[in-house]
Amino acid sequence: MSTIKILGKNIRFLVLNRFVGMVLLFILFPFIVTHVGKENYGVYLIVTTFTGYFGLLDFGVMSALTKFVSEYHGADDKKSIYRIINASFTFYVIIGIAIAGLLFTCFPYFFIFFKINPTTIPVAKQLFTIAAISALFVWPLSTFRGIIQGLNLWNLDATVNMIAQLLNAITTFVLLSLGHGIVSIFIAMQISLILANIVYLYLAKKNISFKLVFPFLEFKTFKFIFNFSFFMFLSSLLSLFIYQIHNLIIGYFISVSAITLYAVAYNLQNYFRIINSTIGASPWISASGMEGRRDYDRQQELVFKGTKYMTAAILPLIIVTFFFTEPFICYWIGPGFKDSVMPTKIIILFWLFNSTLESASGMLSAKGIVKAPLFIQLAVALLNIILGISLIKVLGITAMAVGLTISAVFVGFPLTLWLSLKTLNIPLKDYFNKAIKSNIYIYLFAGLLSFLALKTFYPPNLSWTLFEMALIYSILIGSYYFVVLDKSEKTQIIKLIGIGA
Repeated sequence: MSTIKILGKNIRFLVLNRFVGMVLLFILFPFIVTHVGKENYGVYLIVTTFTGYFGLLDFGVMSALTKFVSEYHGADDKKSIYRIINASFTFYVIIGIAIAGLLFTCFPYFFIFFKINPTTIPVAKQLFTIAAISALFVWPLSTFRGIIQGLNLWNLDATVNMIAQLLNAITTFVLLSLGHGIVSIFIAMQISLILANIVYLYLAKKNISFKLVFPFLEFKTFKFIFNFSFFMFLSSLLSLFIYQIHNLIIGYFISVSAITLYAVAYNLQNYFRIINSTIGASPWISASGMEGRRDYDRQQELVFKGTKYMTAAILPLIIVTFFFTEPFICYWIGPGFKDSVMPTKIIILFWLFNSTLESASGMLSAKGIVKAPLFIQLAVALLNIILGISLIKVLGITAMAVGLTISAVFVGFPLTLWLSLKTLNIPLKDYFNKAIKSNIYIYLFAGLLSFLALKTFYPPNLSWTLFEMALIYSILIGSYYFVVLDKSEKTQIIKLIGIGA
């Protein structure tokens, strides 16, 4: 199967997987809260938050596992694949034991930091115990999901995950209907997660033969993995810090309620982050396989086409959302959140630049270049904080949006683009001509159409707002396909979306 068909299939399944997850959460959330109560569900959220933060103890090994499995699979280097798999499995066994111990240890302090109804204490204890036991199995077994992703079988990964989510939803509905509580639901969820990872083990064995060796304690292999993974871990930690520090600064200088106003802006732009990362996940793993084959010409082609098609899909959506921010927020959350409109618009602006980097910056990870991007991100974080604190007394919550956007657009974007193009030996002129130039017309059309639509018919409610946005976006995508793309590019798009041969 051709690379473009593989990428198209993977992206379609990843998007579908994300959509299924959001729909199930939307449907189940009120049903669960109604049956188990706010107190029990709050305890459940705290436990899952704890386990989520412990996920940082991954230290970026999953990224390294997927990258190196893909790279060595591309180079047909089976011995290196075996070393990476066994080192990762050994690491995850150790981490699983460590996290189980931490969850048992954290439980007594749970009541010091959180106000909890005494009647809920047994529930909290049971949830922590279940999470601890589950960690002993889930962490080691997660190695096999990484193998599937590294083999660029994201369609299988997404299929297993969707089936697990659907079974979870059905089980949750049945258990609650029969009178069971949050503990039974949590047990079912953990069993489902373990079974899904066992399926990944079966699929990994089916697609690539390997023998697990435990404990695998080859220092050279661990050093090799951590030379890549640790910087990926620091990058994730820094990204988390950037957005969390905004809330602390706003709460200190303004008020806690102002954090909620800013959260609207952050959550809305976070949808673009999710879309960007979902579409960009499969291509950078494919690029790792190309790295193993030393297929640098195809890496360049992937950057050109990936940037062109991704920005054609995402940037018009960003532009339409920018223009419709005010009616969307006011109808979605309420008129009391009008102060969220300006920071939202400013944050959205940086995605006009950031979304063009996904394909090019993904190549840096595929090539194992992780130190320089981390330093760039650090510079962005520092400038972001300095500008936010300096301007917050004058601009309020908008200061944090201004700090983020200025630091990302004027520091992060140009430095990351320069590093990416330099690494790939792509002249800026070629990048602009092949990946950006032909799309500019559709971006301008998106702005003009959105402006005229609002002037002609300002939507009276949320339904009309969403309908108008969807209609404009559909017109833009249709115009792009029929007017901008040539015959060969139309054929590639058809393959990407899975229509025809």
